[in-house]
Amino acid sequence: MSVLHFVYRTKSPATVDVYIDFYAQDSYSGVMTRKVRKRFLIGATASAQLVVIVHIAVILFLFLFSRGLETLDKQQLIVHGGNTELLIAILALQAAAAAGAQLGLYLFFRKTPSPEVFFFQFALLGFAFSSLRVLAIPMSYYLTSLFSFLPLTKFVFFGRLFAVMCLFLSGLFSTGLTFQKQGSYLAGAFLISAVIAFSLPVDCTNFSLPLICDTGNTIDFSLGIYVLGIFSVLNYIYAAGLHSNRDYSFNAVAVLTVIIGMQFVYYFAHSTLGILGLVLVLLGTFIFAHRTHTIYLWF
Repeated sequence: MSVLHFVYRTKSPATVDVYIDFYAQDSYSGVMTRKVRKRFLIGATASAQLVVIVHIAVILFLFLFSRGLETLDKQQLIVHGGNTELLIAILALQAAAAAGAQLGLYLFFRKTPSPEVFFFQFALLGFAFSSLRVLAIPMSYYLTSLFSFLPLTKFVFFGRLFAVMCLFLSGLFSTGLTFQKQGSYLAGAFLISAVIAFSLPVDCTNFSLPLICDTGNTIDFSLGIYVLGIFSVLNYIYAAGLHSNRDYSFNAVAVLTVIIGMQFVYYFAHSTLGILGLVLVLLGTFIFAHRTHTIYLWF
């Protein structure tokens, strides 16, 4: 995009040649990239909708087809210090908010190949994945061993890490990273998140948070997420200075708001503070979409 801006201001013959070569290459790669990008986003959107369906199935099971939450023997262990019904409702709203925001971004930016929005949508998918800890409740009706919760806990940690890594990559592209390897960066974020999350030691005899088993490296893991979150915000601050465009500064605020909201939902999903977290995520998504749309109006 910077080349196009340069061409607009320069009228030498050499510049015209550069413009023609760039345009031909960009048109060819753009068609191919859009097809792959569309497939990725359709898959992500469908996955988020599937998470919502899982929540609906869990709610139907718990309140229509089971004996009720009062008959759950492990309730005090896996949901200590909180309201189980409120927890289920907020986690379901988490999935619905993530899926709705992701679908809205997909429709609003369907003709705008923005890598920032592309990775932001996958961050919302990771946020939706982390809501699936609600599965621990129906699982506890039939599983006698607490170690059966181990894969679910690791999957929730994967969703958290994947979401923040995608926000980090979203900001990285705003600083001038090449657009051509978005799929490679996404695959790298997915694999790194999976390896780290599934290598965490998990103690399923203790639940530090509702529906989440203790892990031996919780502090290190959380510190890594916070560091990635800080750099995600710093990427947009740097982009604001690099492009002399304050819209990137608003995107930095939006990403910070989303990250804070995600942490609120994760830690306080069993209380009304979880609702505040969902509001922050939706507010940050709205600001991000509005400002990114303003940025791409110039291209």
